[in-house]
Amino acid sequence: MNDRTPTLSDETLEGYGMRSKARCRVARPRSPAELAAAFRAASASGQTVALRGAGCSYGDAALNAGAIVVDCSLMNRILAWDPTTGEATVEPGVTIADLWQHTLADGWWPPVVPGTMAVSVGGATAANIHGKNNWRDGSFGEHVTRFTLLLPSGQVVECSRDANADLFYAAIGGMGLLGAFISITLRLRRIYSGLVHVRQTAHPSLAELLAAVEAGTRDATHLVGWIDTAARGRQLGRGLLKAMREPAPGEDPNPAASLDPASQPPSGRILGVLPVTWIPVLGKPMASQLGTRLANRAQWVRGNLPGADRQHDERYVPANFMLNFIPNFKSIYRPGGLIQHQSFVPRDAAPAVFREILARSQAAGLAPSLAVLKKHRPSPFLLNYLVDGYSLALDYAVPRRVEARMAALMAELNALVADSGAFFLAKDSTLTAADFRRTYAPETLARFAALKAQCDPHELLQSDIYRRVMRPALAATFQATREPTRRDATAPAS
Repeated sequence: MNDRTPTLSDETLEGYGMRSKARCRVARPRSPAELAAAFRAASASGQTVALRGAGCSYGDAALNAGAIVVDCSLMNRILAWDPTTGEATVEPGVTIADLWQHTLADGWWPPVVPGTMAVSVGGATAANIHGKNNWRDGSFGEHVTRFTLLLPSGQVVECSRDANADLFYAAIGGMGLLGAFISITLRLRRIYSGLVHVRQTAHPSLAELLAAVEAGTRDATHLVGWIDTAARGRQLGRGLLKAMREPAPGEDPNPAASLDPASQPPSGRILGVLPVTWIPVLGKPMASQLGTRLANRAQWVRGNLPGADRQHDERYVPANFMLNFIPNFKSIYRPGGLIQHQSFVPRDAAPAVFREILARSQAAGLAPSLAVLKKHRPSPFLLNYLVDGYSLALDYAVPRRVEARMAALMAELNALVADSGAFFLAKDSTLTAADFRRTYAPETLARFAALKAQCDPHELLQSDIYRRVMRPALAATFQATREPTRRDATAPAS
């Protein structure tokens, strides 16, 4: 096997939100041997390494300013696929798109998908992503049965729920800080049609929207809510709920046709008329507060038109990944980019916290352009951010003239959420170490710190988010959990 050291190129990388940027030295290995060689070369030169998949983290989770980023996107082979069991073994650079295109015709679908199919399986596992079916099917990591991990030392470790279980439960959701995935085996979900039954309903308040979400869990397979961020007063938090139900066996009269990957892309036109290529141009005003109010009002009115709540069928792929079919949709947010603030709040606290988040955003004159509500359940992994409750994901356009106000608002919202909830590091770009630390039990952070010291004693694996948020939190937890007689001793170097 080729074990040459991959060539390093100087590049400016950015997060998915287009605000976090860093000048890095980038290596793109094509094999586990080349990945191991990149680790050895970085260690010998005293450099640190951040792991990167498809670059879909919104902030700085896959950046490493002034140091090395190992981009695993060229390690993208599907190593094994069993259409009788739905089990796939893939390299970390395989994307969700690669996976469904390989398995859909056999009647299998990735068990958990994010809002974009560009996400890599390695990134999905490292971040333990969630989807619109989290309350029902759990997180991505819950469908991973085993993986092979390359440690910074060069040691290769096989992990499952039965073998090296502590590392299995920590590396899933561990943000690529314990080792690099070489291969990942997961079970996909059986589906019987390439269509999905969809019904959208309107709900005039946050309380009624949340109640509809709870009622929808009885027969929906996927649920996602849209919130009108311009509504105020008693209508604050009003929104539309999209409920999706997968057809049962035999419901689709021609499943072979609908499961054909070639049948999945949408028409490429808005309402059957306007080309989707127009959306970035037409949507540019959404980056302004006036545009946000008008767009949200129009969406609410559209969702209340006669017949808007009629059940209809949509193709599975565009129903899950519509933004993937809009060329350059993120250009709406340039040049300032966007911040996505996603909070995870337990069921009882969510109504008050979400209302406060929306009200504070409006009071600051910074209403988000998009608000998405989902229902969740906790995951069994060490750095679990999921709750028995809900999440609210808010997209904030950041024109350069509002950056100071936006930073102040994010600090307020993060402190508010940290009182009872949690954060998803793959979306974060504004969290402080202190607020991150408040969302975990000290024992949890101590266990992760111990595994980090065991697997990566020289801290080869680092990233900007590790230095900004995680390392200070781990160090503070270490200090707080030391014996009283040692509190005046010098802490070990981090």
